[in-house]
This record gives sequence, C-alpha cells and structure tokens, in this order.
Amino acid sequence: MAFSTTGTSRGDGLSSEINVTPLIDVLLVMLIIFMVIVPVVPRGLQSALPSPAGSVTAEGADRPILIEVEQDQEQMAMRYLVDGVRMERRDIAPRLVNVLSQRSVRQVLIKGDPHMDFGVVAGVIDLGQSAGACVGLLTPGTDARAR
Repeated sequence: MAFSTTGTSRGDGLSSEINVTPLIDVLLVMLIIFMVIVPVVPRGLQSALPSPAGSVTAEGADRPILIEVEQDQEQMAMRYLVDGVRMERRDIAPRLVNVLSQRSVRQVLIKGDPHMDFGVVAGVIDLGQSAGACVGLLTPGTDARAR
C-alpha cells in the first residue's frame, strides 16, 4: 500500500497511486549490473595476419592502369596512351590482358579528351571490360596518379 496524500487518516479506501520505490530499486540494481558487465565484454579479436613470404610486388603493381585517349589535331587521328606508352587501338586489348594477369588490382582508368566524340571512349571502355577489368572514367580536374 502507498501513503495517502489527501490528508485523511482514514484507512477506508485503497489508494490508486503507483508505488515507484520498488521500480527504482530494480532499475538501480540493473544499472549497476550493466556498468560492471560492459568493461568485461571483449571489444574485438586481436590477431596478426601473416604476410606473404618472399613476395615483393613492384611499386606500381597495385595502382590502376591509365589509358589516355586524345585527338591529334595535326593528323586528325586518335592517339592512345597506355600508362604513358603510345599504342595502336588494336594493341590495347592484348596489352591489358597481359598486364592485368600480373596484377592484383584489376582496374583501368580512362581519361578522354573532352572535345572528342564519346563513341571513341566507349570503344576503349569495351576493350577494358573485355579484358576483365573494372573500368573507371577520369573527369577533368582529377589526377590518375593520386589514386
């Protein structure tokens, strides 16, 4: 039973007030239990991963391959550069297959001249996808070497 706050000392009626004292006691006990348990719970697994023995990768082996497509204004022809090496369009696919087979990162970035037809760049995208690479496009203002 709860105490009556109406000022009457008669015990003839039941009080409809909730006695919150036991509820607060239970909540404080639960709070103390959780405060004790939380620091004991493990935060993660501490493990050391082994490094591959004897495998030394080249400095640029994990960076993406950069293909630049430019329009040569003097000869009115397309110029293709794969990692800075000039090649013909028909030589790009075999070169990509060869280089990507030796790399763990199979990513190709294509940088096109903004003043040329996108169909040429779309053809190079198809070459990269047929070689099994994940193809990305570089937009003006981005630097491929920063990736």
